[in-house]
Amino acid sequence: APHRNHFGEMLRHVASRALPKMRALQGSARLFAADAPAVSIDDTAEAWATVKSAVVTEDGLRAIAQLQKAMGDVRDEVSRDAKPVVPIDWPSLKAKSGFPTIVEQFKQGLESVKYPVYDGDEVATTKATFAKLVAEAEKAVALATTREAELDAELASIAEDKKKLSTITMDEVFEKEPGLKKEVEERIRNDQWF
Repeated sequence: APHRNHFGEMLRHVASRALPKMRALQGSARLFAADAPAVSIDDTAEAWATVKSAVVTEDGLRAIAQLQKAMGDVRDEVSRDAKPVVPIDWPSLKAKSGFPTIVEQFKQGLESVKYPVYDGDEVATTKATFAKLVAEAEKAVALATTREAELDAELASIAEDKKKLSTITMDEVFEKEPGLKKEVEERIRNDQWF
């Protein structure tokens, strides 16, 4: 009898030290998994294809591939840890083990463990950070779109000027750039030819 009691105390001690850590890890993984939006494989592939199409260098593509692999590993880890834990079937375990008293002691030890409440705000902080990043990215996209339109207009003007290069007259140039006309006239008045 004293041997069994010592063994039960050992089990209770091990359970009281190991289980809170395991539950905390599983609980935090479930917390993040529960808040994660459901994304299909097709959506993910399409998103990565969009990201890759914006990258032009080999180093950039390698970095994107590494990021994609890391994100896949995280997704797999979270989905694996997000599965609910199957409750212990105590009567079955007592019957199969042949040591119902030890199983009962282990059950009591497990039920007497008090788990600390996790008050972390990582999910809210992360959501706020991502919202800020998305807003900055959208602003950058709007600026880039505006600048792209400006550059397209400038390129079209340059292409038009290039076509006219062999036939354009000075009057047409001065009409387009009145400041240049004043500068040329000033140089002629001051006898500055070069």
